[in-house]
Amino acid sequence: MLDLDAFGRDVSRGALGRLATGPAALDELPVLCRRLASGGERVLLVDDVPKTASGRDLTQWIGELVGPVRQVVVRPGHAQVVLNEATIASTVAEVGSPALIISLGSGTITDLGKVVSLACGAPLVAVQTAASVNGFSDPLSVLVIGGAKRTRPSAWPAALVIDDRLIDAAPGVLNRSGVGDAIAIWSAPADWYLACRLGLDGPFRDEAVRPVLDAVDSLADPDPDVARRALVDSLTVGGLVIGLADSTAPLSGSEHLTSHILDMAAMARGVEHDLHGAQVGAATVICTTPWHEARASCTVFEVPWAGLSYPADLEQRVRDTWASLDTSGALGEECWTAVARKATSWLATDRGECDRNRADVLEHLFGYVGSPQRSAATLRHWGAAARFSQLDPPVSREQLVWTLLALPYMRDRLTLADLLVMTGEWTEHLIQRVLARAEAAGGGA
Repeated sequence: MLDLDAFGRDVSRGALGRLATGPAALDELPVLCRRLASGGERVLLVDDVPKTASGRDLTQWIGELVGPVRQVVVRPGHAQVVLNEATIASTVAEVGSPALIISLGSGTITDLGKVVSLACGAPLVAVQTAASVNGFSDPLSVLVIGGAKRTRPSAWPAALVIDDRLIDAAPGVLNRSGVGDAIAIWSAPADWYLACRLGLDGPFRDEAVRPVLDAVDSLADPDPDVARRALVDSLTVGGLVIGLADSTAPLSGSEHLTSHILDMAAMARGVEHDLHGAQVGAATVICTTPWHEARASCTVFEVPWAGLSYPADLEQRVRDTWASLDTSGALGEECWTAVARKATSWLATDRGECDRNRADVLEHLFGYVGSPQRSAATLRHWGAAARFSQLDPPVSREQLVWTLLALPYMRDRLTLADLLVMTGEWTEHLIQRVLARAEAAGGGA
């Protein structure tokens, strides 16, 4: 069982109110609902994919537990719900002004539930139906704004229900996706630490990543019950850490950027893409390798960081990157707005102290760079994709190279790729070497 108090919960600022987890957690739903709203309308937010557990229809089961509920069904019209402005607006309008919202689903429906909860001012009880992402227990949601994937503030769930029966009944592909999202802890903190030490984020908090590192330690345990508990706990702890840090940065670095860009490209082209966590897992194997390749063959860790600057044609690079997806220029404008903030912050930051303590910075930095071999082995243990050719649909090597080249040109968060752009080393030649390292570790294209 997770102890919320262990994460320094500050009720005054708002946080996850109640966590019900275990083999019969759903049975606590009536009490949770009564505590949050003793009367008034209750809305059940779901997608149009049937959900069952223990041989029972979950929507009916919830109705039996909590009494009358009005269902709001989000119908995507294709394989996946897209949380764009239109979906959010229509859902908020349909939900109206209930006393309580219950979301039933995995990551996307929960993200939508948190957005709707904030918009409607009604508390949210999130019933988790799969261990697919770490976004169940935080107050942030990943949305599509102007065609770009963006993280925006939403609402903390007033309660989160994680019932083992529902997790066990989830399609295997969803829980395998969760493994990919969980192992991002072996990649993302390095990017976050770098950004913090260079003055573009911070302060870095080791205590924000350590609980997640501890939780994922048993992901590949040979006992399936132990491994499942490690998965659920690592995702839940990850969400709490994100919420308490007020940022996804501790658990979202280059590997998440890779997934976001793949999603953006697929949406622009009107084609399907694999689940977020599946992409993140395969990307984690790759995104641990540039650190090692850069240390072995690049100048980025040798030159003074205080003297680095973005190239003069940065804006044109950003716009050219996204023009292939959106000839109108709107996506390029959205991404340039974000990247410009990053470039402005870089100009305004003094990096002399970081240069003077280079040896200490690098020692701590590489302490957060995980092993690509361990990432690939953990994914294989769960039967998850470690290579991009194993995703559904597969991602070609050409598409993957383009995606990695685009990493510095999408959002305002600094990663290693940004420094390599400044040194002129973020090139297709380097990326091919990175992919070769990842392939030797069991991942890559």
